[in-house]
Amino acid sequence: METRLMKKQMTAAYQYSYVRLVLNYYTLLETVAEEEPQSQDIAAYLRQLNGLMGDYISGREAQKDLLALRKDITHEVEVLTSFADCFQIYEYILNRMERKFTPSGITSAGEDVFLKKLLEFITGTNDSAVMNGRIKQIIGQLPVRLTKQKFYSLLMEGLSVYIGSPRENLRDMMYTLRTESMVSLPEGMEDGHKDIFEILQQFKHMDYRNMIFEGYEEAAAKLAYASQVLTDESGYYVMIQDLINDLCVLMYARPDAVIDVSEEAFYRSVLSSILAKFNQEDFSITEEEFLDQLTQLEGRQETYYERYLKVEVLKEEEQSADDPDFIRSMNVDRLLSGSSFAELMIPGKEGNTLSGDENTVVDKAFLDQEAEAYIHELDQLFADAPKPVVRAVMAKILSDLPVYFNSIDEIQEYMKGSLSSCLDQAEKETCMELLEELMDYENKLV
Repeated sequence: METRLMKKQMTAAYQYSYVRLVLNYYTLLETVAEEEPQSQDIAAYLRQLNGLMGDYISGREAQKDLLALRKDITHEVEVLTSFADCFQIYEYILNRMERKFTPSGITSAGEDVFLKKLLEFITGTNDSAVMNGRIKQIIGQLPVRLTKQKFYSLLMEGLSVYIGSPRENLRDMMYTLRTESMVSLPEGMEDGHKDIFEILQQFKHMDYRNMIFEGYEEAAAKLAYASQVLTDESGYYVMIQDLINDLCVLMYARPDAVIDVSEEAFYRSVLSSILAKFNQEDFSITEEEFLDQLTQLEGRQETYYERYLKVEVLKEEEQSADDPDFIRSMNVDRLLSGSSFAELMIPGKEGNTLSGDENTVVDKAFLDQEAEAYIHELDQLFADAPKPVVRAVMAKILSDLPVYFNSIDEIQEYMKGSLSSCLDQAEKETCMELLEELMDYENKLV
């Protein structure tokens, strides 16, 4: 890789990540000062992070431990995301039961008027991406009254969009479908999350058909509790991961970065002060304590990031994955891509670049093979699931798929059939109300 380009990239990345590291580390200190994490696992990860921060400030080598911690945090977030996906299924069910116990009147519009409004909402934009997004949102809220055969037919129609595209694109979609439909869950979900895992098991075995008001209230309270736990823990994990990512950028960029000695000394001084607070468990932060240092950082983050964006980083297929400088460059790019959990390249590991099968396009035979395997998994899930769970999973899958309608008339026919086939008036009214809220919210954003 060209030395001049490498130095420009690494210097901009180093300066940007150093500033961001200081600001994010201070934000983490403030967050812990306001409310310490309830999870013992998060507390342990914070101690590991602080230890690695101390290693970096002291100049000690900690690359292996840093990457190991990043892997652990990624797994924790994968578990929390799987919990969230599962609870979204049960939230869908409870939402549609609410009117049975707490009636709130019939929606203002009749079905024909309502369908016209939905269609106007869909076609009220010239941006095809926005239009497709609206269609998927609507499908995710409409009542589902499909036979398994009809549902699988729609599934195949949606997946057929991938014929002719790289296989990796289809595999990404299949991963999304599997995780969000509960057919593929990560190992160890109960480890460290026994309370919400127990709640999840209870939801799996609830008798939704014969649920009474007290049971509904209890289920809604448990769902709210689980959602709050997942939100709180996810927030901490993302903060920790972002700090790890910035430390990784510093680690990768350090050999080639050119930075003023006094500038780096200033960053290290602020980090050391924050670390001392953590180590002493002194969370009594006064407003003026870090004010001067943080004021000096104003504007730097944006300036350094703009410099980084101006550097033309080599594309993965343009360089050998055996080149350690190329791997460092690509890892820095991935760490600054905006995806906190992007997979990093590892020297000597197969799959660092796209090759062979990954560049092969999807044909009908490959699509059928992938889809049939997934349909078999769904059959196993549906075999023991209550009907409301099956419908909720179907709705989630249909809203995840690429838009499979060929015309506005087909969309209109689907929406009309969905509402007319739902004989549960409470569920139908809830769906209409949720869609009204969706349209009102979207229109306010325009």
